[in-house]
Amino acid sequence: MAMTLDVHQTFPGSVDQVRAMLTDPDYARNRAEQTGSISCEVTVTAGTGGATEVTIKRVLPANLPSFASSMVGPNLEATEQQTWAPAAGGTCTAPFEVSFSGPLGASGVITLSGAGDQTTAHTSATIKSTVPFVGGKLEKMAQEQMIKYLAKDEELGREWLSR
Repeated sequence: MAMTLDVHQTFPGSVDQVRAMLTDPDYARNRAEQTGSISCEVTVTAGTGGATEVTIKRVLPANLPSFASSMVGPNLEATEQQTWAPAAGGTCTAPFEVSFSGPLGASGVITLSGAGDQTTAHTSATIKSTVPFVGGKLEKMAQEQMIKYLAKDEELGREWLSR
C-alpha cells in the first residue's frame, strides 16, 4: 500500500522567479540548514531542452520511533532529484524522486502556476515503503514529515523572494 501527498504552497513572485529560487543551490542549502539537516550537497546542471536538473543530498537526524530506528539508524539520508522544465505559458513542472536510507521512497511532480505576482506550487506525490506489516506506519510518518517540510519551505521561500 502507498500513501499520497497533495500540498499547495503560495509564493510572492512569478513562475520564473519561483522556478529560479527552487533551482538555486544557495536556496537549497539554506532550506536544508533551516530544516535541520546535518549536511547537504546540492548539484544543479543544465538538462536537455532547457531543463534544469537539481540533486539535493541531505543527512538528517532520524528521530524515529523504535520500530523504525532499527531500520534506519541515528541519521536519515535523503536524496532528491528534480527535473525542472522551462516555464511556458505561465506554468512549469518538475517530476521528482526522493530516496531515503531505508525502505522508503517518494515520487511525484511539482507544478508551478502563476497569476500575476503570485505563484502556486502544487506538490503531488506517492510515498511507498517496501517493509511488510509496518510499511504503512513508515509511509504515514514520511507523509507527515513531508507536509511539515513543505510548510517550512513555503515560509522560507516567501522570505527568500522578499529580499
